[in-house]
Amino acid sequence: MGEELYDTNVLIEKWRRGTRELSGYTTVFNVIEFPKALLIRGLKVLYPDIDDLNLAIRLAKDLMKAGSPVGAVDVIIAAIAIRRGLTVVTTDSDFERIRRVEPRLRVRLYRQTHT
Repeated sequence: MGEELYDTNVLIEKWRRGTRELSGYTTVFNVIEFPKALLIRGLKVLYPDIDDLNLAIRLAKDLMKAGSPVGAVDVIIAAIAIRRGLTVVTTDSDFERIRRVEPRLRVRLYRQTHT
């Protein structure tokens, strides 16, 4: 796919700044956290499948082994992104920790601007 998957924190920031149209993806977990995401035109919602969940389990085990566990939702979001070739756009450094155990994860840290 080669596109972006927006994390909840970025969706909230963009919404606050008046963004009502985005080209890219988010997950059902992000929509549960921020239901207004459904009002953003062009944003496609992804649901995990069994292969995403199996990858998430492996990632969680690798993170635990590395002494760097991450919350389940972020691990599943990372698995969804990895399997679809998406870049996670986030302000959350937990995705950097996931990338340390799974280099296929692409992350772009979103820099919030304050006006």
